[in-house]
Amino acid sequence: MHGTISDSRNSTVLKLDQASTALRRGGAVMIRDQQGRAALCIGAEFADLATEQLIAMARAQPVLCLTARHLESFGRPVPKDRPVFSLPAGGLAAEQIVGLVMGDGALLPEPGGLLAERSASLPDLACQLMRLAKLLPAALICRTGLVDRAAQISLANRWQLPVLEARELAELKDHKPDMVITTRVKLPLVVAEDAQMVMFRAPGQREEHFAVLIGRGAEEAEPLVRLHSQCLTGDVLGSLKCDCGPQLQTALARMAEAGGGILIYLAQEGRDIGLLNKMRSYALQEAGLDTVEANHRLGFETDQRLFAPAAQMLALLGVKKMQLLTNNPDKIVQLEQHGLTVTKRVPLILPTNAHNERYMDTKRARTGHLLDNQDGAAD
Repeated sequence: MHGTISDSRNSTVLKLDQASTALRRGGAVMIRDQQGRAALCIGAEFADLATEQLIAMARAQPVLCLTARHLESFGRPVPKDRPVFSLPAGGLAAEQIVGLVMGDGALLPEPGGLLAERSASLPDLACQLMRLAKLLPAALICRTGLVDRAAQISLANRWQLPVLEARELAELKDHKPDMVITTRVKLPLVVAEDAQMVMFRAPGQREEHFAVLIGRGAEEAEPLVRLHSQCLTGDVLGSLKCDCGPQLQTALARMAEAGGGILIYLAQEGRDIGLLNKMRSYALQEAGLDTVEANHRLGFETDQRLFAPAAQMLALLGVKKMQLLTNNPDKIVQLEQHGLTVTKRVPLILPTNAHNERYMDTKRARTGHLLDNQDGAAD
């Protein structure tokens, strides 16, 4: 039975990969809700390239779907139990749609056409799918009007469209990756020549997470552990807008000084919204928003990250208890929800600079980061 469930999940993950590839190219995907209703959808950010084709395939008028975060950031009242809102898009110019989902609230029509949508509705499923594909969580959908599943699948086959069911999206949302260790290799570092790199893979997923083991690494009863989310701009380019690069290097240095430790490096760029969307968030911050406001203006939650992969990686390394190098209490909560024990939180305090002071203040004030002094940094 376990093998059957695992195979089913892996098949669903592969379907998501196919759908994500199509969507990221501006293509369409068919989604079906629990009542068997179907719609074709594209990422709203491709409205200027793909709307006409979407209408031609579905032979229906498009509807624009926006998350509650989008609407809240535009100053519109939002009921707490409605995750997504829709409005007819037939009268909207493609440039208006693209500008709107990129955060220009002035392009939003008057409230009269907005419809609050229920959880697991076709608009909600479409926005969930865009988020899973690392696109802006806004979609254009065309309901097919076909009530027979065979006719719906025939339409999808005619246009060679991936099909995702509501139950599959729910499964993906709650999916805990079945990760395995694929490779271990020695990796001498400047701060520690006795380091090794451990690569992990989850079947059907493209993300490549890894661990760096310093010195005694996982051999300690309570090793020093750092969860570090990928930050290309900070880790590689030395960006001053965040302190990710210094945090990464400082964590490795502290582990070397302590004689051992484990750095879990997660493929979660931009708090898991992806590099492109992080740059879009930066553009909104340059216009005056803080980092939380900018993410909301793009339709995202404050922090999209889940640390189930990190918990499973640590478990595979034989770690059950640890000292966690972090300022972020959510990491502790999530690890303990997955059966691990954090015996001690070790702060990671670094100086700010003129470019990231507002960013750090936002983390202190809005996301609950534990900063021990005014020169501290959020992670």
